[in-house]
Amino acid sequence: MEMQMKFRVLGAKGFKGMVEGQHFDSTRLYVEMPVSEKNGTEVGFNAVALPFGKEEEYQKLKHLEFPLHAELTLEATTKGFEVRGFKALGLAPAASK
Repeated sequence: MEMQMKFRVLGAKGFKGMVEGQHFDSTRLYVEMPVSEKNGTEVGFNAVALPFGKEEEYQKLKHLEFPLHAELTLEATTKGFEVRGFKALGLAPAASK
């Protein structure tokens, strides 16, 4: 099942290489999501790392300025959500210091 939603994307990370004899080739997007206020022990937002294909996806994104607003196509899998599509919508204001 796929769905399209708008998110504030905080950044991206790509990696392609060997670690302890195991090959990795991946991109992750760091997406701002609201925390669950269900238990009353959290409020606000947190960053969630979502997988977005191979490292070549990072190469397409690394020139962008972050944070930005983007429309993401998400697929629900047994491992959680995975990003299947990315469309930048514009810069998102950075948090004040």
